[in-house]
Amino acid sequence: MRTPLDLRLVESDLEAALAPLGAEPAEAATPRVFARAVQAPAGWPWEQVRGAQLAARHEAPLPIDQVHLRLRRLTPWRPAQAARFAACYVRASEVGERFEARVEVEGQQVQVVFEPPEALARRARRSVLVGGAAAAVAALLFVSIAGALMARAQGEEQLATMEHDVAVKLQRAEAAQSIRRQSAALAAASPGDRIAAPLADLAWAMAARAPDARIEAWRWDHGVSRIEARGEASPFADAHRAVTHEGAGRWRIEPEETGR
Repeated sequence: MRTPLDLRLVESDLEAALAPLGAEPAEAATPRVFARAVQAPAGWPWEQVRGAQLAARHEAPLPIDQVHLRLRRLTPWRPAQAARFAACYVRASEVGERFEARVEVEGQQVQVVFEPPEALARRARRSVLVGGAAAAVAALLFVSIAGALMARAQGEEQLATMEHDVAVKLQRAEAAQSIRRQSAALAAASPGDRIAAPLADLAWAMAARAPDARIEAWRWDHGVSRIEARGEASPFADAHRAVTHEGAGRWRIEPEETGR
């Protein structure tokens, strides 16, 4: 004869075992922040931060690879004075997302922010990308500016060379034109006309000079002889050539064709 099974006990045991599976999951506990004060020796601000980081790592409540560390300055920087920092720790396994916390250290309220390693890695990659893009833009700007400056320098050099060449050519042209003018003037006047006429006037002036006349200068100007003599009377005693008084002791000897 078979013994009947007690199904109520089985059902009650299954319900007790399955009850936690159907229940809503409890909210994740807020990570606990442990804070303490660390001291850094006197020095520059960045030196004090580095010293505080070393001290905080050395005095961490857990191995440093198991916690996240944040530093906040408690005292302002002053020359030749030590500084105090707030070292805030939290378990790395408890940080699943970004969260902020406010802790009290030596009577001061300190606000700290913790982020999971994934968020920090994303931020680092983003910073690297932004820095690379900024470096590329700066390099492009530098290359563009350098190219513009080089092009300007080359243009100024070419312009200076052209100006020098033009000045040399102009100087040569002016010199050639002056030589041509002088050659034309010399060709227009025969040697006999340039020498015979002044010598003839000078010989007549010396022969026709009055005994009491004092001739101080003789000039040949544009085909006419002029003399400078003292007194208002004519310095010549020979009336064969016409002499015109121009004033202030200056006399002009007229050409021989107009003589009397």
